[in-house]
Amino acid sequence: MDPAQCYSWGFKKILLVFGTLVFAMLLWTWLNSPMIVTVTGTGEVSVPATSATVSFSLTSTDASVQGAIVAVKGKAAAVRGMLKASGISEEDIIESQLTVVPASLIAQGASGFQAQVVMSAKTIHVTAISDLISNLYDQGVSVVSQPVLAVEKMDELEAKAMDQALKDAKSKASKIALKNWKLVKKMIALTQQSSASTATATSKADTLTEANDQQAAQNGVFKIVKTVSVSYKMW
Repeated sequence: MDPAQCYSWGFKKILLVFGTLVFAMLLWTWLNSPMIVTVTGTGEVSVPATSATVSFSLTSTDASVQGAIVAVKGKAAAVRGMLKASGISEEDIIESQLTVVPASLIAQGASGFQAQVVMSAKTIHVTAISDLISNLYDQGVSVVSQPVLAVEKMDELEAKAMDQALKDAKSKASKIALKNWKLVKKMIALTQQSSASTATATSKADTLTEANDQQAAQNGVFKIVKTVSVSYKMW
């Protein structure tokens, strides 16, 4: 091999090594400088509720302790009878221990004693829950909570909502990656939140309206919502 060929081969080798080093540096920089993106995904599952539970309290005031006890027990018995007539079984009706306190502890200047019983009832007639609440007030119930809806196979429904939330987050991340010419992405962090139907106590004056509004909005439907926040590295 003449000197010119040796020089040419040596020069090509140097260029090859230099090019390899440059490529390795660029690759190293690329791998160690990913774009980090955080997206939020939401999944929602709506199914007909299979049951609803309402909690309520009964109170009676009388000049004597015994009179207050007898009166509130009478109300409780009447309510229990109404619940059974509505198709609610005995085992789905729960009654707390009766309590009696001086009426002056409840309202300043009041006299006598106040007896109270707290009860709850679970019904499968979800679409008729507003009628049940109205009937409870007709029986002299003091305060009724908004119904707590429930559904069977909760774990499966939560898993389905979670899957939808992850797919939503992945879809948003893919759009960002495509827009920024990122071909590779890797999930590096995941946080989640969930929500479902809840109940809050109300007074007699507003319960009928709120219960009807809730019934109209949910229509006997139990909603499970999962929200995830997912962080990705993108190259």
